[in-house]
Amino acid sequence: MTNANKGPSTYSLQHTLPRLPVPSLEQTCALYLQSLLPLQSDDEHAASKAKVLDFVASDLGKALQQRLIDIERNSPFNWLEDNFWIRKAYLEWREPLMVNSNYYILGKDDDHQPADLVNGLPFGQFSQFQLRRAATLIFWALDYKEILERGDLPVEMMRSTPICMWQYSRIFGITRIPMPHCDTLVQPEQATLTHVVIMACDQVYALQVYRDVDGMRHRLSIDEIEAELISIVHHASARTDAQSAIPLLTSWHRDRWTEARTHLLALDPVHNRASLSAIENSLFAVSLDDYTHGPASTERSRAGFCGNLGIGAGHNRWFDKCFTFVVENNGKAVLVGEHSPIDALTVSYMWDHALGHSVLHGQALKQGDPRPEWLSAARVLEPAAPSASPRTLSTFVHHVKWTTNATTMEYLKQAQKDANATEKRSDSHVLHHLDYGTDWVKRVGKVPPDAYFQMILQLAFYRAHGTVTATYETASTRKYLHGRTETIRTCSVDSKRFVEAFDRKDVSEKEKYALLAQATSSHRKYTQIASDGYGCDRHLLALRILNSDQPALGGNGTAPMHPMFQDPIFAASQTWKLSTSGLQPGEQLMGTGFGATYKDGYGINYMAGRTVVKFGIETKTDEESLTAAQFAQAISGALNDMRALCEQVNGQEKPSTVRL
Repeated sequence: MTNANKGPSTYSLQHTLPRLPVPSLEQTCALYLQSLLPLQSDDEHAASKAKVLDFVASDLGKALQQRLIDIERNSPFNWLEDNFWIRKAYLEWREPLMVNSNYYILGKDDDHQPADLVNGLPFGQFSQFQLRRAATLIFWALDYKEILERGDLPVEMMRSTPICMWQYSRIFGITRIPMPHCDTLVQPEQATLTHVVIMACDQVYALQVYRDVDGMRHRLSIDEIEAELISIVHHASARTDAQSAIPLLTSWHRDRWTEARTHLLALDPVHNRASLSAIENSLFAVSLDDYTHGPASTERSRAGFCGNLGIGAGHNRWFDKCFTFVVENNGKAVLVGEHSPIDALTVSYMWDHALGHSVLHGQALKQGDPRPEWLSAARVLEPAAPSASPRTLSTFVHHVKWTTNATTMEYLKQAQKDANATEKRSDSHVLHHLDYGTDWVKRVGKVPPDAYFQMILQLAFYRAHGTVTATYETASTRKYLHGRTETIRTCSVDSKRFVEAFDRKDVSEKEKYALLAQATSSHRKYTQIASDGYGCDRHLLALRILNSDQPALGGNGTAPMHPMFQDPIFAASQTWKLSTSGLQPGEQLMGTGFGATYKDGYGINYMAGRTVVKFGIETKTDEESLTAAQFAQAISGALNDMRALCEQVNGQEKPSTVRL
């Protein structure tokens, strides 16, 4: 099969991909021991090494390894994803998705953003430009879905080797469902899905975005989608047959949301099931906020993390949906993503596609032509007066309704209290460093760009806290079938030597640069190991899980957990106080972020472009970590000082060499 570009169709090379390997015990444990060195004293390391070597040589270690190999042989696609990763990393985690698991990606302003709308409108108002923009984003997201359905998205290549495209099949129509102890994912057959969910004023609407013509599905036009959105916000703002704020419950602790959802289904198995299914079986969600958090990227990150704060924390979102377009009343947009079914990088390409089409795409306004009234000014949609008689919605729109009782109201009260606490604890900041990007790092820094920016974060943390810390960075394993990620353990002996020497007066600039070069070289080597599927973290995770129910020799109960897994450094080396990940540079993406993994740490997502680097930072307000803005200052200082070091050693580039 080929696509419209005459290359292989999107999923046609999946059968050629190799399977994720199971590393050897010796290989994994050697890498693990190496990663412990910067975090331990010599005596501590010697004690840990003895436990690790005992595990490698033990009958238990060998039995667990062989058991894992058998699991790999019987896994349909990937021993890690099929059996361990998605469950342990995401679905069993019980903390609220809001802030803790969901991520955001800020979209650029539309090319025709009305200047008088930038600061937004008062709470309670919608703008017509906002709805035009939302309609445009919906239309082009559906276009991307159809590209995937036709197989016209080119297969991504790593050099000349194809990489796994499976995640693209999980962008649309997938929803996380709360369940006791471990959530699940549902994704109906995409060919059957024809609607998106619209949220406005905490009201939920199912909007059909396709019509049937002679047995063929036809996407609604932007004008048609916009007209339906106008009717929806009039209906919602008039509080016509207003329903309880059930979306708020999705911001809650997963076990509490499970309890509340089960209660809804028991209370009215027919109607509440139909309402939940309307949301869970939708292609994606769109939140229209009658509010704006502000024009700045940092302010907008709050819309991504915490919901419509005009109503309250956690409102006007369905955090379980794979992705949601949030469009505030100033017309600015942010994507909110649920992390478990798919990595943010894949979703970002769809978001890029939607953002790449302005509200006037394909319309050439000539001088003297009348401008659409929604483009001429910040035209406010006047809220409809409350009315006892229902406002009319078209046959394309269904108002989702709920059967509730006093218990439901108590759940909502408790969920609001907890959402307020989660929002209050979360502190976020977006840093745009405009002085240089990857081009300069390559030409003047003369080191690998990603490794360079990881050393920036290492230096910023060391300066802020006077020590190094276990650091997580995402490596992609998509060279394998259904591959997702492996951990790059950024903190190394070489990175520690570099940050400890950087501010010392008795170390020359050339020595410091040599330490930087060595640290980035070590990081690049680890990155390659992890991307090849031979990192230590996922393998050790599987072995520890298997140890937890491994039968003891002789069949007498369960084998005790091996001392290697009980060694304090095993957990400490995975306490990622720096949890980091890089996203594609996307010129239309203005910032991205996710929550800190540990309460006294930092969640940092960054986009390294050719001439600019964007950092999204999240931390907690009641812990020993710096504020997000303070850590952003530490990053800025490290960016400036490391640039000065590289230019002092390698020389400044001549103006004629700068690429515009």
